[in-house]
Amino acid sequence: MRTKKSPERRQGRGTKDIGVLPQIPVSEASIPVPPAHLSERWRNSWAVFWSSPFSQLVAPAQHPAVERLFGLYDERERMDAFIRQEPMLAGSQGQPVVNPMYRQRTAADAEIRQLEDRLGLNPRSGLQLGIQFSEAARSLEELNARIAYAASIEQGEEDDPRRVAETDPEEAALLQPDTDTATA
Repeated sequence: MRTKKSPERRQGRGTKDIGVLPQIPVSEASIPVPPAHLSERWRNSWAVFWSSPFSQLVAPAQHPAVERLFGLYDERERMDAFIRQEPMLAGSQGQPVVNPMYRQRTAADAEIRQLEDRLGLNPRSGLQLGIQFSEAARSLEELNARIAYAASIEQGEEDDPRRVAETDPEEAALLQPDTDTATA
């Protein structure tokens, strides 16, 4: 995957950035009611999702896709429980065969991945959609600050303790190890 150019380097106007996801608190009243068929675990995850910055990017027309995604999460968890109980079943002639639910689970996994990608719920798809995570933006700012600091040191704008020791012979003598005690 190629990374997108920064907005100031782009020549085309078609690529839009959503920008940094703000950390805006979400009120409990604005969280949509979870689908009735979800288990308690996925109802809690539903509330966490709608409280996150991702929920601010979900358009009302995408709500059915989010409902389908959480329904698939719940269905997949139930499939896993069934497969764990009976990984092998009896075939048509009594022979042991792998539980056909494995294929259903694989299909559910593929659908889950597609929905997560469309909604930008994993880092790669989020970056493809132009979402900049606040933690990533912050770490990039810190990296840029370190680079600028290193450049300022190279240009001599800031005092380097090694240079002070080179110019002050008394201080340089204090920083050097004593050769008599080091060999003893």
